[in-house]
Amino acid sequence: MPDATVAARPDHGFTRADLTTFCRLDELGLEVTGQRLAPDRAVLACRVLEPDQWCRCCGDEGTVRDTVTRRLAHEPLGWRPTTLAVTIRRRIARSLSLEVPTADDSR
Repeated sequence: MPDATVAARPDHGFTRADLTTFCRLDELGLEVTGQRLAPDRAVLACRVLEPDQWCRCCGDEGTVRDTVTRRLAHEPLGWRPTTLAVTIRRRIARSLSLEVPTADDSR
């Protein structure tokens, strides 16, 4: 019996292991970049595949403002509850980044 862990030939139907596809996150536009498994849960670190270049405030093209991580529930893998830790780059338009409010701004 051949070893399934050895590089498989295309005619055997095996491909390399891919956690992104296995969890069907490619359908959500996400890619798994890491994992943390605990006895009671699993956390998958993910990133967004298609970059979003636009400012959410005004709709203009923006520059990177910061990065945030959003935690989302996902379908369990086996019996473990699974959380997606999705890293998202937030952007701000150049015109808005120049209008930084100060503490004494009376608006």
